[in-house]
Amino acid sequence: MTKTWEDVAWETKAPRKEWVVEYYAKVGTESTHHLTVLHGEDMEDVQRKLMQELRATYREAQEIEVTVIRMEEIEIEPNIAMFMGAFTP
Repeated sequence: MTKTWEDVAWETKAPRKEWVVEYYAKVGTESTHHLTVLHGEDMEDVQRKLMQELRATYREAQEIEVTVIRMEEIEIEPNIAMFMGAFTP
């Protein structure tokens, strides 16, 4: 029997959250300030993504000292009150 559109169960995944991560990476004596946006389900997932980014950015480094300044989820809904009177479309 052929299924109709109403019979099909669509699988939907929860959208991945966006996280802003600000950190310092120190390789040898050189320190670099980074600000990046990563996608992940939770903080552990974002930490794994940060490790992947560090490995891609600093391929030749033997040791990287990382200091995370900020790791927080980006709000989906903007706060409209912040733009009242200051922004005109």
